[in-house]
Parts: sequence; C-alpha cells; structure tokens
Amino acid sequence: MSELFPAKSIAVEVLVCTDPSREFEFNYWHDTVRLPALRQIPGVVDVYRYRDVRPEYGGGFPGLVAIAGERARYLTLYRLNDDDPWALMGRIRENETSSGEFLNCAEVLDLTVWDFVATRQSRSPLETTPTTLPDGMPEAILLFYSHMDPAKKSQHDDWWLYTHAHDVLETPGLVQCSRYVTLNPEPEILDARILNVYEIDAADPGAVVQRVLEDDRNVRRPQGRFSTFTLPDTPLSIGSGVYQHWDPMARS
Repeated sequence: MSELFPAKSIAVEVLVCTDPSREFEFNYWHDTVRLPALRQIPGVVDVYRYRDVRPEYGGGFPGLVAIAGERARYLTLYRLNDDDPWALMGRIRENETSSGEFLNCAEVLDLTVWDFVATRQSRSPLETTPTTLPDGMPEAILLFYSHMDPAKKSQHDDWWLYTHAHDVLETPGLVQCSRYVTLNPEPEILDARILNVYEIDAADPGAVVQRVLEDDRNVRRPQGRFSTFTLPDTPLSIGSGVYQHWDPMARS
C-alpha cells in the first residue's frame, strides 16, 4: 500500500514511443532529461512513471485489450500542489511543445487533471509481504475512467464509496482504491468525469484485474450491485488499463 498516494491533485499523462526502434532513447530521455526538469517546476510535487502490463484478461474483455493498442503505453503521473492544477498542466504542456525540446518520437495521447474525492483501503491482510518501493508509490495500478451522468453525481459517489469500493477490495491483491473528479472546467460530453485508481500488490497484476472484471460481470451485476449512474454507450478512455511501476533499470 502506497505511503504518498492518494494526492490532493494529480495529472495523468498517457504517452507512447512512435518508433519502436527508438524506445531505449525514449525512456532514457524521459528518465534523465524530462523527469528532472518537470520536478523543478513550482506546483509539481513529484512525478512518477508506469508502463502498461497488457494482460489478455483470459480473452473475456476485448475492449480493454483493444484500447491498449499496438504500442506500449507509458504513464507520467504527477502529484500537484497548485491553486489551479488545470492551468498549471496547460502551461507545462504548452512550454514543452513550443520549446522544441520534446523528443520527436514521444507522443502524448491524453493528459487529464484530477482532484481527490475519497479513498478506501482493504482490511484483508496481504497474502505476501507488502511491497515498499523507494518512492512510496504503488507497485501496480489499475486506472478506470468513469463517464458519470453529471445529474447523478451524488448517487454515483455514494455507490462507489459504500458499495463498489467495499466489494472490489475483497479481491486478493487489491489493497487501496482512490477516486478523483475532473478539473477540466469545460468537459465534452464523452470526456470522463471520474478517475478511479486501484492499487495492486501482487505478483500478477493482470490476474487481479481479471478477477475484478469477472466478479463485476458474474456476481455484482446480477446482484444489482453495479452502477446505473453512468452515461450509456460511452467509450473506454485511452488510459484505461493496468500499469506497472517503471524501473529505469529496465532500459538496459
């Protein structure tokens, strides 16, 4: 279970390397040039990296497999302390774009900014010794974006806090879940309004998520314990999926 997460405000950036032959260069630039520069910006508390795990989910959830695409996705996860996190991230992105120093094989697929709502922790003991990383962040995370009906926000929040979070935290390996609301002042109708971050401490994060998805489909939905407060026919957000904490040594 992480020591520093959740944070009051966060930004989640989804990147890919557009040229597979330059992936080492992409990661070296991100680890040794970009991250140190981002950490010097006022309002940025810290920045972390994750890489997608890309499980097959037993072949039962093709939407999540498809949204991962063909190229590995990387997360840049920002912890923020600023009066206007949305504007801060806009300035950061604009400055990187205009400076000409953003690596030309790095492509930002999505950048979203969020404010903390609530968190729940598992009361079940871990089956193994808890993983403690040097930066205090989770070993693995599941990001799930929710297209909540704005007219039903309070019902959706109550369902997540008092029903869903309790249910999913019974899954072995799932240790904490946190809920964030978008700071986008003018979201489009298909923009996600809620981000749920589920922390995983297990040898096989993909198997943990597959268990959650199967229980949602086979147990919680038939029992009426699943949300009816989301907008219908909304697509999965590009960042949805399972991610492993990035180890810079993986470059070598």
